[in-house]
Amino acid sequence: MGFGRIFFFIFGFALLEVLVLAKVANLIGWPITIVATVVTALLGSYLFRRQGLETWIRLNQRMQQGDMPGQEMVEGIMLLLGGALLITPGFITDAVGFALLLPGSRRAMARKVIEKGTLQGFTTMQGGGFTYTQTRYTQHQQGANPFQQPPRQNHDGNVTIEGEAHRTDDR
Repeated sequence: MGFGRIFFFIFGFALLEVLVLAKVANLIGWPITIVATVVTALLGSYLFRRQGLETWIRLNQRMQQGDMPGQEMVEGIMLLLGGALLITPGFITDAVGFALLLPGSRRAMARKVIEKGTLQGFTTMQGGGFTYTQTRYTQHQQGANPFQQPPRQNHDGNVTIEGEAHRTDDR
């Protein structure tokens, strides 16, 4: 997508947002429209904090279990985008922002993004000479780093231990 297309998309979206805002203001009045815009921004910031904390807790739990928290990471990005959209004045951005902040719709959208992204990422990386692998390391001890890599194994099954050796005798 070129710069010109992005510019016209943003300009067109902003114009549409202003037109919808003016139409709603003509229907219900400007004071109520302004109050509604401020209330959605405040409600959005409250939801963003609450949902963000819950997502952060789930992300940490998944990492402590040794899992890759892909769903939670995508939801975190959606929360940031939803919060930004709710702070932006306008009813279209508010509708999209609330859809991204409400848990049910956000989780469904995150699953779709992951399904589509995983498929595209696999084919793109495969075609580019890279290999995509998904692994899960389940051995986890209390207090240990869940992302610490397991020891490497040779093709014959022997374990390779990396380290440094220092001679302690006088030779």
